[in-house]
This record gives sequence, C-alpha cells and structure tokens, in this order.
Amino acid sequence: MERAATTTERHAPVLVLIGIGLAGGVVSGLIGVGGGIILIPLMVGLLGMSQHRAHGTSLAIIVPTACAATARYASSNEIDLTIVSVALALAATSVVFAAVGARLTAYINEKLLRRLFALVLLAGALRMFVSLQDVALMNLEGGERIVAGVITGIVTGLVSGTMGVGGGIVMVPAMVIFMGIDQVIAQGISLAVIIPTALSGAVQHYRLGHVDVRRAVTIGVGGLIGGFGGAQVAQLLPRVVLRGLFAVFLLYSSQRMLGVQTWVTERLRRVD
Repeated sequence: MERAATTTERHAPVLVLIGIGLAGGVVSGLIGVGGGIILIPLMVGLLGMSQHRAHGTSLAIIVPTACAATARYASSNEIDLTIVSVALALAATSVVFAAVGARLTAYINEKLLRRLFALVLLAGALRMFVSLQDVALMNLEGGERIVAGVITGIVTGLVSGTMGVGGGIVMVPAMVIFMGIDQVIAQGISLAVIIPTALSGAVQHYRLGHVDVRRAVTIGVGGLIGGFGGAQVAQLLPRVVLRGLFAVFLLYSSQRMLGVQTWVTERLRRVD
C-alpha cells in the first residue's frame, strides 16, 4: 500500500529525478553497493521525503540498479563453485533478515543503531586505508567461507531492512577483509545478493506505505543507466584503486551516520 505524499514533499522535474538515480547508480556499479547512502539524502534534501519514505523508496530503486550493474560484472568475471556457495549463503540469510529489519524500524532506536554501525564502518575504512595492497586479515576456504557468508548475510539483511541501504557496505568489506575474496569479485557478489535483499525490504516497506512508486520508477531509470556505467568503469580500474574508493565511501557513510556533516553545517550557519 502506498501512502499519499506528505505536504513537505516538493515537486521535482523528471531530469532531477533521473539525475538522482544516475548518482546512486554510478556509485552502486563502481564499488558494489546498493547506493542508498547516496539516494536517501538526495530524496530527503531535494524532494522533501520523510526518512521512512526515502528508505523504502530507496530499496525499490536499488533493485533495477543492482540488476544492471550485476549483469555487467557477470559478463566480465569467472565465478568458481566456492564463490557461488558464498553468494547463495549470503542471499538466503539476507533476504529473510531484510524483512525482519524492515519490521524492526517501528520498534528500535534508529539513532543509536546508526551510531554503532557507523563505528563499524569507520573500523573497516581504516583497515582498508592502512593495507590497500593486502587488506585481507583472513583467507577462509570451503565451509568456513560459507559459515562466514551466513553470518554476513544476517547482518546485511538487518542493516538493509532498517536503514534502507542495499547492504554492500557490509558484504564487500566482510568478503575482502575476512574471506580473502578479490575486490572486483566481492563487488559483483554484493550486487547480485543486493537484488533479492533490497526486493524483500522494499516489499515490506511498500506494505507499510513507505514507497513512492511513481518516483521510484523514474529515479530507477537513472539507476539502470548509472549502475551499468559504474560497473563498466570498475572493470577498468586497478584493484588497489577500487579498495581506496571503497574506503573513502565507508568514511563518507560513517560520518553521515554519526552526524558529522550535519554538525559542521550547523556550526558554519551560526558563524554566518
């Protein structure tokens, strides 16, 4: 069920909506994330959406975006059976827990959750910056990787459902740092798993009235184009550059969740 737009929401030209999708899509395809961390602030800031409505709409947009980016990654990388097993473990658990996370939004202290998660992202970013050439702490194999995939899938699903992001900010660092999976392969797996995870969360948010279907369709067009384009660029960049970009993205995500950007902006306004 889709709720009517609130009075605070603003009209935006089609090109602006497509531009929002392009921005989220390029980031999604380039570093293997859903793009919600870009989409949500833009929809709240430019369109006047509430946080809950932006979260739900973001998940709906992420589905086509991740599909386009995944198709590009799949056409350029060979995936072995062990990697497929990890992807299936991630997908199976993340889909279930994305629905759980979406329902938990009505009961949990979202502010506290965001701050705790931001600290985890910060730790991951620092690890990637310190060891860009050899970031892996462990190189899990066989059954160990599958168990790690299940645990990562649970966390991914909960994060996706509660925060309106695809979950790549959890999956990619976990696969690269703890499983020893190649950066590009990890990004491709992340995008593939994001599709059912985001779809599961989007359905739950739609039932709660948190999805703007019409805008999601228009923004999704930009997401399709941006996702494929970003994935194309990712195939051309060296692994160390991709890890550096991902570390920067984690830092950006962390400071937003901690409210650093908002705090600085408010202080600057007071000075003026």
